[in-house]
Parts: sequence; structure tokens; C-alpha cells
Amino acid sequence: MKFKLFISKVLIISLSLSVFLTSLPGVLASADSFKSVTLGADLSDTQKKEMLKYFEVTKNDANILEITSKEEHTYLGKIASESQLGNKSISCSYVEPTEKGGINVTTNNLTWVNDGMIKNALITAGVQNANVKASAPFEVSGTAALTGILKGFENSSAGEKIDENKKEAANEELVVTGDLGEKIGQDDATNLMNDVKKDVIKEKPETEKELNEIVDKAAKEYKNNLSDEDMANIKAVMSKINGLDLNYNNIKEQLDDVTNQLKDKLNSDEAKGFFAKIEEMLSNFFDAIKDIFYKK
Repeated sequence: MKFKLFISKVLIISLSLSVFLTSLPGVLASADSFKSVTLGADLSDTQKKEMLKYFEVTKNDANILEITSKEEHTYLGKIASESQLGNKSISCSYVEPTEKGGINVTTNNLTWVNDGMIKNALITAGVQNANVKASAPFEVSGTAALTGILKGFENSSAGEKIDENKKEAANEELVVTGDLGEKIGQDDATNLMNDVKKDVIKEKPETEKELNEIVDKAAKEYKNNLSDEDMANIKAVMSKINGLDLNYNNIKEQLDDVTNQLKDKLNSDEAKGFFAKIEEMLSNFFDAIKDIFYKK
């Protein structure tokens, strides 16, 4: 009886101590955090604090990680140029895996990649549901964004290890889309890559010829703006994506979301406001001409 009583007391004390420790602020928070934030390793301490404030997290309620230039080169060095990568890691990310709602991406101060590109790459990487933010304290290309997001996803409590082949394909897709965006615009580049990817995943071409035909057909509208090298890069990425054996039915809704979001941008209040300003400028221009010719 005394032994049982002793064991009972030990269990009660252990349980009480466990509850007490987990209730303390900061204890075990980063080890089992639902949210993850990656910070560019080359940011100053002040800039890192600024980014944590932007993401609305503290070191106590998020898993804080750093992304180095070396990591960026590991995943992007084969496909991105040295001028694109640079020698510093600046861009940051916030990742919160969710149980539903799809992939929601917002970007800030990224000049070379946008939210649609990142979302498309995350679909390729196999991410299904997550709230994602990519930002920097000042304008940068954003090449480190996806590397940070994938690392953050894997290190969140709800994240999972991402297949290395999917990582490679996703990073390459982001770089190629960014390059295309410089020639045909970011939205058109995102839309083109999304359309090609849809057809490749759906049709699962068995030969290089079949895959090339899919790419050529989808890119027909942009053939005058894209070089042979651009087309070869698109085909190389799609060949890798085709090899991932992604299930079209599982990601169709996500791919459609990218298309719909691009359409929404064109119909947004911001776009309408832009065209309204042009209309107003033209109206003022013609009024000025009329004043010149009809001035008494």
C-alpha cells in the first residue's frame, strides 16, 4: 500500500510540474509552435524585430528560423544566376499550416516574385492548406522566399517533410516563372505556367514529344516574346513536374484558384480605379485640345 501511495504521489507531482512548465511564457513554444517564421540571416537585429512585428508574432508564439545565403544557393544555384541570388539572404516568410482553406499567399516588398508564383510553386511542392506571407524590410527580388517558406512549413508543428524532388521542381518553377515575368509580365507568366502545369498533370505525357506539344500549344500566344531558351526552360520544369506523378484531381481546385485570383485582379477595384484614372486623363487631354481650338 505504501509503495502504491508513493507512486501515486510521484505521478501527481509529475503531472502538476508538467502543467506548470507548459503554462510558463516561452517554455517549449518554439519547439512545438504551430506557426513558423523564417528571417533572412543577413538582416540586422532591428530589421528582424521589424519583420516579427510585421508578421504579428513573437519569439514565444512562433518557431523562429533563419535562412542563409548558402541555403538559398543550395536550392536555387543550379537554375538562378548569381546576380539574381546575390550574396545575402534578406527576404522573410510566415507559415501557418491549416486544416482547410487552401493556400493563401500575400507578398510585400518582393519585386521579382509575386503571390501567384509562390502559390503555384507550393502546389508543386505538395502543400495543400496554409496561410503564407513573404516579405522584406525593403524591396528585394524575393528569391529566398520559397526556400524560407518550405523550411518554415517543415518546421511548424503541423508541417511535414517535403520530398526533395518536389522542392527542386518547385524552386525551379519559381525561378523560371520569375524570368518569364520580366518578358511578359508577372501575371501572364504565372498564368502561362499554371495552364501548362494543369495540362501536363492531367494528360501525363509519356514521351518528350508529347510534353513539348503541350508546352508549345499553351505558349503559342507568347511565342513572339519568348526565346528558344525560355521555351526549353519551361519544358525542363514541366518534365520534372511530370515525373512527380501528381494527382490532378487532388490539386485541380488549387490550380483553378490561381487562375481565378488572376482574373479577380483584373476586375478588382484597384484595376478599375487605374482605368478610371486613364479615362479621366484622356478626358482632360481632349478638353484641353478643345479649349485651344475653340478659344475665343
